[in-house]
Amino acid sequence: MTPLRPVLAVSGWLALLASVTLPDAAPVRVAAVTAFLLVCPGHAALLALRPARTRRSGHPADRLETALLTLVLGLALATLVAVTLFLCGVFTATRSLLVLAALTSVLALLPHRSGARNRDSRVHAG
Repeated sequence: MTPLRPVLAVSGWLALLASVTLPDAAPVRVAAVTAFLLVCPGHAALLALRPARTRRSGHPADRLETALLTLVLGLALATLVAVTLFLCGVFTATRSLLVLAALTSVLALLPHRSGARNRDSRVHAG
């Protein structure tokens, strides 16, 4: 397990703690919650869903791809959680952070798929 995975697993709980304990417009609260929502759920999902990198991970295009996928996955997860809670009639910011923190922890702590192949590298016959 890389050192990043436990940090991701704890990040949501720290954002939730900041959200509950700090005053409403405190800059630390806003920064912690915003950073968590934009980066952590998406990166945890990306780590869980994507097999080990087979391309050059230091290439600028790979870093940009990872950053964009992280942002898009994070926003998609936040939207899905918010819509689900709205439709159930129980939406609050604290509840949505709680669900996202739990989801991020689960995704970050999933075991790494070592035997997975990169689908882009397969050659389809036909």
